[in-house]
Amino acid sequence: MDKSTNDKFKTFTNKFFETKKITDSYKDVQWGSTESQNIRFQYLCKLFEEDQTKDITLLDVGCGLGHLYDFILEKNYDNIRYSGLDIQRDFIEFAKKKHPDGNFMNKSLFELETDQQYDYLVASGTFSVTVPNEDMKKFLEESVEKMFTLCNKGIAFNLLTTKMPSEHIGTTETHFDPVEILDMCFKLTHRINFYHSYKPNDFTILMYK
Repeated sequence: MDKSTNDKFKTFTNKFFETKKITDSYKDVQWGSTESQNIRFQYLCKLFEEDQTKDITLLDVGCGLGHLYDFILEKNYDNIRYSGLDIQRDFIEFAKKKHPDGNFMNKSLFELETDQQYDYLVASGTFSVTVPNEDMKKFLEESVEKMFTLCNKGIAFNLLTTKMPSEHIGTTETHFDPVEILDMCFKLTHRINFYHSYKPNDFTILMYK
């Protein structure tokens, strides 16, 4: 992604998620409920839940307030060394105060150097908000390629699906055709898990090296 496009995404995201007071709620990060957050986290964590390695590095792309880290601690994934990445400065500052032991970075995925490797990378809801006048599928493709470059073992991400009643598709949200996205992912690896049954409007893809 070129610098001007990256800057546009950063500016839009900071304004879109701007809030006067952070409450550490699902509402701050524009989710429908805590339950909808957690079921998505559950499927993302399938990426590494069978990995018995003692020290696993994980990068949460678009980490928001660190709610995935809350989930990981609650589920006792003791072997996970978590890092969070978000371009919304207020979210990162809040997450740092909430989890002083965590590693939270206020930058874009595309600002990470390619030698900054992690075992796994995940992204929950990161590709759901539509940035006006931008090619969101191209953004997704570039992001997935970048995430896969940065991982040692695998990546996971969730998206809103087009395979749902059209009346439920919002104008400020980006929905993706899962068949098209799978085709895109298979260009990077044949080791893929796909979940489309846990919610009517969502799907998750796991990709392994």
